[in-house]
Amino acid sequence: MIPRKEVVMAILASTSVIIILFEYFAAPTIDQLIMLMLIDIVIVAVLSVDLVSRARTSGSIRRYIVRNWYELIALTPLAVFYLLETQTIIGALFRGLRLLRILRLTIAIARTAKTLSYTVTIIEKSRLLYLLVVSAVIVFIGGISSYVLEADIPDSRIKNLSDAFWWALATVTTVGYGDIVPVTFTGRIIGAILMIVGITIFGIFISTLGATLVEKRIKREVSTINEEIKQAIKKKIDTIEHLSEKELQELINTIKALHMTGEQEQH
Repeated sequence: MIPRKEVVMAILASTSVIIILFEYFAAPTIDQLIMLMLIDIVIVAVLSVDLVSRARTSGSIRRYIVRNWYELIALTPLAVFYLLETQTIIGALFRGLRLLRILRLTIAIARTAKTLSYTVTIIEKSRLLYLLVVSAVIVFIGGISSYVLEADIPDSRIKNLSDAFWWALATVTTVGYGDIVPVTFTGRIIGAILMIVGITIFGIFISTLGATLVEKRIKREVSTINEEIKQAIKKKIDTIEHLSEKELQELINTIKALHMTGEQEQH
């Protein structure tokens, strides 16, 4: 059964990522910006309540916060950017050092990680789907990161989001055409990370696929064996009045073993 609370939180976290990206790339009007900030504040408030609730039920609030530190970063409201940019001296300093871009990127990644954590809870029973979602998130983060870091560099081949996502996808899938490459040191580090992650995901995918196929085969074989046992039990029950005490006890033990197997499959 899909946990409804996790679905709602995943949708809210995803919306918060879309908002922060829209605010950065779409250049909204003042009215749109105010509306985005209000929606973002509401989402951050709901996610904050959820964070506190999960921290309390974890048994150790401090340990939970340390383990999920990125969630605190993700709860930074969009209004912080506006306040920093409207402060003349502070805003100029942040823009000069490209700190606002880095801050936006950090919060976007943190919110994406939060979205992924909720998504994992929803799809944790499907390992292949989990790998697909992780791959998509990695490509998304890599594309956004490369665009933010490379787009304004004169010699960069990454000029728009299309170039950035194409490069990230080609790198993660280990294709690497070489038509688009990062020119900054940070961009190349991101490229190296994407390559390593891509190789790792490919290896996990192959092993997971193999394990899934083997698991399905084992289940089919177990199901076949169980059916044969059931048929044997039915035959013995049909002649139960002719069974010896020993054969009757063996029949009871077989039924108990079959029942225990069914309970284990349910769990």
